[in-house]
Amino acid sequence: MESKILVLDIETTGFDHRRDCILELGMVELDLTTGEVKELFDERFKEAHLSARHHNAWIFANGFMDHDDVRGALSLNNYKSEIQQILDRYRNRITAWNRPFDIDFLKSRGFDFGKDIPDPMRESTKYFRLTKRNGSCCKWPTAQEAWDKLFPEIVKIEKHRGLDDAVMEARIIYQLVNRGVYLV
Repeated sequence: MESKILVLDIETTGFDHRRDCILELGMVELDLTTGEVKELFDERFKEAHLSARHHNAWIFANGFMDHDDVRGALSLNNYKSEIQQILDRYRNRITAWNRPFDIDFLKSRGFDFGKDIPDPMRESTKYFRLTKRNGSCCKWPTAQEAWDKLFPEIVKIEKHRGLDDAVMEARIIYQLVNRGVYLV
């Protein structure tokens, strides 16, 4: 079994991969044996359909990203070959926190990931046992909630930036693998 997986995180203008834009992508290699995290990719993008209607997107409105961060950025297509080469090296071993969201966005842009693997966020739902708003169990844990439960002594705030979040999520995934909660 290969001990290294790819963990990625995207930042977008919303939830609809047809109308919204990918603004940033961070990718890291996670060694499941040692926990070592290696940075592989960190770029911002300005997709062709980014427009004034995206101006008030949550990522901008909440101060995690500024319009200037993407104004001068290159198109995602400028990095397509480089990104796919990285994905190919980790084919069938690529994940993300809330994997379907990130992967579906990227697949809609023509990227190939190989076969799907389990989503660590959903796989850890029963482990964290977080209460839903209606009082029932169990809600999908955010990366911040997972971090706070796994590392209560280490203060870390999710930055909602591609690379920083990918590193954070890789550390969460490593802990979940070691605890037998997430099986890759």
